[in-house]
Amino acid sequence: MTLFFCIGILPVQLLIALPPIYILILAFFVALGVYKWAKWLSFLLFGFVMATGYAAWINNNGLPRDLESKEVLISGQVIGLPIQTDRSTGFLFKVDKVLSPANIVAFPTKIRLNWYNLDKQVRSAERWQLLVKLKRPHGLINPHGFDFEKWLFQQQIGATGYVRKSTNNQRMGEASRWVIGYWRESLKKYLEEALNEQQQAGIINALVLGDRQSITAGEWRVFRQTGTSHLMAISGLHIGLVSALFFGVVRWFVLRLPTLPGSATRCAIIVSIAAATGYAALAGFSIPTQRALIMLVVIMGGVFWQRHYNPFHVISMALLAVLIYDPLAPMSVGFWLSFCAVFIILHAVVGRMEKVGFIKQLLYAQWWVSIGLMPLVLYFFHEVSLVAPLANIVAIPFVSFAIVPMLIIALLIALIAPSAGAYALKFSALLIDVLWQFLEALASVDYSTLMMPEVSIFACITAMVGVVFLLMPKGFIPKSLVCVLFLPVLFPIHEKSLAYGEFKLVLLDVGQGLSAVVHSADNTLVFDTGAKYSEKSDLASRVLVPYLNSVRTKQIKQLIISHGDNDHAGGAQTVLNTFDVNRLYTSVPELFKGYNPLPCENTISWHLNGVLFEFINPSADNLFEGNNASCVLKVSSVNGSVLLTGDIEKSAEYSLLQYKGHQLKADVMIAPHHGSTTSSSEKFIKAVDPDVVLFPVGYKNRFGFPKQEVIERYEKQGSRRLDTARHGAIIVRFYNHQGPRIESVREQTAKFWNWRH
Repeated sequence: MTLFFCIGILPVQLLIALPPIYILILAFFVALGVYKWAKWLSFLLFGFVMATGYAAWINNNGLPRDLESKEVLISGQVIGLPIQTDRSTGFLFKVDKVLSPANIVAFPTKIRLNWYNLDKQVRSAERWQLLVKLKRPHGLINPHGFDFEKWLFQQQIGATGYVRKSTNNQRMGEASRWVIGYWRESLKKYLEEALNEQQQAGIINALVLGDRQSITAGEWRVFRQTGTSHLMAISGLHIGLVSALFFGVVRWFVLRLPTLPGSATRCAIIVSIAAATGYAALAGFSIPTQRALIMLVVIMGGVFWQRHYNPFHVISMALLAVLIYDPLAPMSVGFWLSFCAVFIILHAVVGRMEKVGFIKQLLYAQWWVSIGLMPLVLYFFHEVSLVAPLANIVAIPFVSFAIVPMLIIALLIALIAPSAGAYALKFSALLIDVLWQFLEALASVDYSTLMMPEVSIFACITAMVGVVFLLMPKGFIPKSLVCVLFLPVLFPIHEKSLAYGEFKLVLLDVGQGLSAVVHSADNTLVFDTGAKYSEKSDLASRVLVPYLNSVRTKQIKQLIISHGDNDHAGGAQTVLNTFDVNRLYTSVPELFKGYNPLPCENTISWHLNGVLFEFINPSADNLFEGNNASCVLKVSSVNGSVLLTGDIEKSAEYSLLQYKGHQLKADVMIAPHHGSTTSSSEKFIKAVDPDVVLFPVGYKNRFGFPKQEVIERYEKQGSRRLDTARHGAIIVRFYNHQGPRIESVREQTAKFWNWRH
């Protein structure tokens, strides 16, 4: 019945809108009515009702629309570990009370804040009074991109925002020693002091505290290319390791006590569950640790009461417990990967006639997990590591039997002698460094990863059916026939190739910034790269690179950096480090001296695949600087034209009207300077006369772009308006002499958790 309960939950995450309450009440009573003669249908309906009702409850905990962008004085407690960057401190905040404005009826319990005052130290579990400005949860929506709004929904975060500068911002109470947040913060501080900026400090923080903020982009790249990223998430593997370690030690010790040998196993179970719970608490009780802890308690409970459960019965009970605790757990990628991995291991190992040794069994298990999870990995991440089986065969035992036990021993030693614990931690760092050398060598192998375009849900399900058949005993079905089921995943249907004279513009959603990609038949051009937030975070790595990888881009023929502002050029270095860039054009060549940049002068143009690319600003005389010196690119063919304008302002617009007026007409234009009043003069808009104008802007951005008077100018011209804040990434196709065809990624992928917009 657990299977039908789970099946009833799955359709919920496909809903565009949640059904009304009377539908849920009706479904609930139908489930009760059919329970005696159709239990499968009853459990299916119960699953649907529970998940939908839970989702509706989370939705109702959001920020009211009339409080967006208004100052609100609140009090509450910091939860989780704050994230420190070179610009701000980010943290989750549990709201206890709204102090101002008065008489607020509905307000979210959990919010996500940034504080741009680095002089203020915010620590976990402290109580604060804060003046904040909030907005409803909003994320960047891009093709093949991470769904941040979905993540916020899963975490039950009802608003995001920042702390305003105010004398009302006051620490109301220190963290109590009786809350886990105090100990997590203390342990984090101890690790920082003990490791003293050691190279592997970020990985140790991840393994001990589940705090991954210090892991660099380069380290994540190695983990991704070797298929070992799961080692940095405290989940089933780490919880199981801690439990097994304490179980073994306690059982060994109790067996040697003359009065308690008969209770050794039960004592070991109790201590192992307590140790696993403590470890999960240190990791902040994240969703993966909650799931792993529930599975462990179910399994250990069966052993404690000496129930002889079938292994698949145990995993079924654990699945049911997880779904009851969190009905929307299937929205998480970790849910699918963890349960499927356990199922595959059990299916491949349990009940086999052939008895094999430990090492051979380990190799078998790793091989089957790599093959079995491949469809899911390709579906969720669009890439799979080809060296993952080899990497994990070495990494998992090394982490399991060397690194994690050594870290636990180091922490136990630190309770008695902090200085000795520091030496043990440094030895752990040496062990990690040994593993790291191995992983780096594997990641450097050519073709270590297989990149794939978007895999359909049908192809994923078909391949997972193939996995089940492959795990069946020999003779059940020919293995060569089963391999056919993997073909839709390995050879997905590609989007139709662009013909001669056709091209496509993809205006990516990078918040308050600009990044656009122009595709023609065999050419990829990138215009600007979005902002850089810190040394470890930029929009290129979060949005642009994943998009280009998903469409299997190997080379960028032209990279254009319109000017030097961070919101346009911040991610340029990431792109240059990631892709082979044939030509780099920019108005600020001094920023890219090592890459042989070319100036984007108005005398430069080229034809490719029946498409004309031409710069119409700036001039070779360098008459402008800053925003007005932005590269302005026009792309045109027999199927239409688009004008990319960077951040030019009225001075540059007047110059273009005077010297390039005959080239300005375009079907689509990316609005100059994000819709600022310093740009988009009436004469310029009239000369371009765009059918469609696109505004690359951030949701509720602090500049108020696009300005209303600018919007009215375009409306007066009869231009259709779209912006990335409301529509997500915008795709414009030019083909078949039909004029521009516009697609909004947000509208195409809308789900019920996007209700806030």
